[in-house]
Amino acid sequence: MFTFKKVYIVLSFLLALSGCSALNKMAGLPYNEGNGYSIEHDKQIYGGGVTIEYRDIDFLRTEVTKTMNNRMSSESELEQALENLPQGGRILIHYEAQTIDAANTKWLEYVLLKDGKEVYRKTGTDSIANRPVSYSGGIGFWWDIDILDINFPFEIPVELVVVSNLKNKRDTFKISKP
Repeated sequence: MFTFKKVYIVLSFLLALSGCSALNKMAGLPYNEGNGYSIEHDKQIYGGGVTIEYRDIDFLRTEVTKTMNNRMSSESELEQALENLPQGGRILIHYEAQTIDAANTKWLEYVLLKDGKEVYRKTGTDSIANRPVSYSGGIGFWWDIDILDINFPFEIPVELVVVSNLKNKRDTFKISKP
C-alpha cells in the first residue's frame, strides 16, 4: 500500500534523477535550449534569472526556408532572407525578474568569450517587460527576451557571460557540442 510519504519520496527521487531542464520544459518554464548544442549554466542571478537559446546558422537557415516556403516566396526573396542571417547564429536571452523595471533587459550586458578572450560585447535593449505568467504552484515573474545576432562566424565552444548591472551578478553559459 502506497502512503503519501512513500509517494513523496519516490517523486523526489525521480525529480532529482530527471534533471531540472527536462522538468522545466514539461512545465512550460524557461530552460536553456541548445538546439543540438550543450549549454552549461553557472547561475548567479536569482530572483527570476536568465536562460538562453542558441540557434546556429544551419538551424536559422532551416527556419527561414520553412517560413519562406510557407509564404510561397520567390526564389530571390528566399535568397535575400538567407543572406541576411547572422553568420555566427543567434542567441536568445530570456530574462525574468520580480518587477517590471527589474525585468527590463537594459540592465544586462552580454559578453561573448572565445578561449577566455572577449570577441563581442553588447548592452541589453531598453524594452518594457512582459506581464507575469503564473506557473502552477510558483510565482509569476516579469519577463523579457533579448536577441544577440552574431554577425561573424566562430567556432564552438564559446562562453556567454550575462552581466546584471542591477543586481551586480553574472551568469555564465558555456555553449559546446554535445
